[in-house]
Amino acid sequence: MKKRILAAMLTLSMVVSMTACGNSEAGGSKDSAKNNGNGDEPYTVTMVLNGSTQPDEERIEQKINEILEPELNANLDIVVLPWASASQQLQLMLSGDEKIDVFYTQATNAVQYMNAGQIVDMSELIDKYGTNIKQIYGEDIAKINQVEGFVYGVPNQIERGSIPAIFMRKDLVEKYNIDTTQIKEPKDLESVFETVKAGEPDMTMLYSSSENDAPATRLFRGDTLSDNNYLGVLMDQTNSTKLENFFATDWFKDTTTMLHNWYQKGYISQDAGTNTENWRTVCKAGNLFSLFFSYHPGTPVEFESSTGYDFEIVPFYNEPIINSSSYNGVTFSIAQNSENPEKTMEVLDYIYGSSEIMNLLNWGEQDKDYVIEDADNGIINFPEGITSDNAGYNLNLGWELPNQFIAYKWTGSDPQLWEKMEEFNGSAKSSKAVGFLFDSSNCSSEIAALSNIVKQYSGALYSGSGDPDELIPELLEALDDAGINEVIQAKQEQLDAFLAAK
Repeated sequence: MKKRILAAMLTLSMVVSMTACGNSEAGGSKDSAKNNGNGDEPYTVTMVLNGSTQPDEERIEQKINEILEPELNANLDIVVLPWASASQQLQLMLSGDEKIDVFYTQATNAVQYMNAGQIVDMSELIDKYGTNIKQIYGEDIAKINQVEGFVYGVPNQIERGSIPAIFMRKDLVEKYNIDTTQIKEPKDLESVFETVKAGEPDMTMLYSSSENDAPATRLFRGDTLSDNNYLGVLMDQTNSTKLENFFATDWFKDTTTMLHNWYQKGYISQDAGTNTENWRTVCKAGNLFSLFFSYHPGTPVEFESSTGYDFEIVPFYNEPIINSSSYNGVTFSIAQNSENPEKTMEVLDYIYGSSEIMNLLNWGEQDKDYVIEDADNGIINFPEGITSDNAGYNLNLGWELPNQFIAYKWTGSDPQLWEKMEEFNGSAKSSKAVGFLFDSSNCSSEIAALSNIVKQYSGALYSGSGDPDELIPELLEALDDAGINEVIQAKQEQLDAFLAAK
């Protein structure tokens, strides 16, 4: 079925206008009509993920279905969309007649799908079939991702909240005798960069990018209300519910000025304003000393395994903050195209409680794709002769799957990683806006214009490559002309109503 789905998607992209008029026939829908789970035939739930398609995916599906079929009279069909084109391909599947039941997404996109009628309200489905989900989160959090009572997705079990931190290559910290106890806030890194740069003149001191992982956004401690464009934010999210123009704050001016100063001194790469190269690639090449990133108990091993270097990590705060995106940044939604949302919800909830299926989805089959290295602590490794390059199955995207806390941990992980993650989550403070999501459907044209303006300026300002004294006044004037104050006011009104109804 999977091959037919992907083939149909390519066809659909060429005849999307016909699809919109209902003239396209989907390859998967006929099959699903005769296995809707209401009779003897098991219903096949199509789960769409983002990542890299695994060579032995069908072998893993067979193993999963050996569990699901006798338990739930259901099968699972995994469709993995490549990161680069996942959003476009998913939209084609949702807007056509493709066989799709449940899929990985995040809040901003989910609300667009909701307004387009492409996903179902999961509220009653959670009531009836969300046994494991409600046991994990409780009734309120299980349904926290909603707009005016419409539940658009259920959260994945991952770390909640974040702590902005500096990650520095440990070998260089030790080589230059850096006293990390003297690093209390980002500006304290000035002397560190000066010292390391003197000994490593060809090395980039701080990773910077015009897009993801830009240092300014990685340092931000406020609540964006799940808005990637920062059009109205809570600067003091644990104490205040007043929205502010992010780009007009003293924090934004001070932070971008600091970064631009470092850029001028050569601590940040001169192509930062246009750079889209992933920091892992730069680091693995040996050309990077540090970067700003969010700390949680799993990041030390994640960084070492993805770069080959150990990192000295200095968090800038003592506790994480759970904000409005902590439960909706990684979610699963059920498509309107699903011919059996009830069975889909039943299967999804089952996965939240099944360590066996979680391990199959993320790591593959025991003794073929992985071996147990430490049974007592649930730690695994590749079998002899197997690596990530030749493994038949190694999705390794536990954070994207329903409940990574019940799955095995990879070699090198802290044996108590999941317990520490739970403790980390429990130690977090909460934003006043947890659970809130702005419905922007009534001001979509203004937001489109504002988004284009932010995109025009943000790459230079977030990366440090642009001069804040020159660019911020231009940005603020353009945002004012395009109606940012009206959008912030509309968002504030919705937030106030949300808080009043709690």
